[in-house]
Amino acid sequence: MKIFKLITFLTLVAFGFIACTTTENCTEEKSVNMQIGFYTNNPTSTNALNIDSIWVRGLGVDSFLYKKKTAIKSILVPLKDLDIHTDYIVRFNNITDTISVFYQSNNQYYLSLECGCVVSHTIDEVIFTKNFIKSVIITNRNINTLSTENVQIFNN
Repeated sequence: MKIFKLITFLTLVAFGFIACTTTENCTEEKSVNMQIGFYTNNPTSTNALNIDSIWVRGLGVDSFLYKKKTAIKSILVPLKDLDIHTDYIVRFNNITDTISVFYQSNNQYYLSLECGCVVSHTIDEVIFTKNFIKSVIITNRNINTLSTENVQIFNN
């Protein structure tokens, strides 16, 4: 009887170790972020704009996504998975703008047991205040795990 209990105990422990998996084995990209590039549009060409100092945080969120980042040409910002829009407060040097992104969240797709699920998005519209930002162009409406620029912000 003692041997049966010992074998049962060891079997349960072995199954416990087998059932436990970690995300260290996950090699799939799971981050879904919208990439925003900054540009200046002069009469002859469009050039990348190098921002001296930028602060970015989600509206209603205490923590910053970017805090006093310098010499930056683009940013990556997450969208809320369970909502249809996300608002950001962006301060370029000392000028503050608000950016509202309206989108549809697509179905979750399952990567694996270790990696979990990923939710992609499709941008419908971007609304913004016009303090520093003069115009916005949506260059790629599909936001997924690929690192592509989705939105271009112009200051001229």
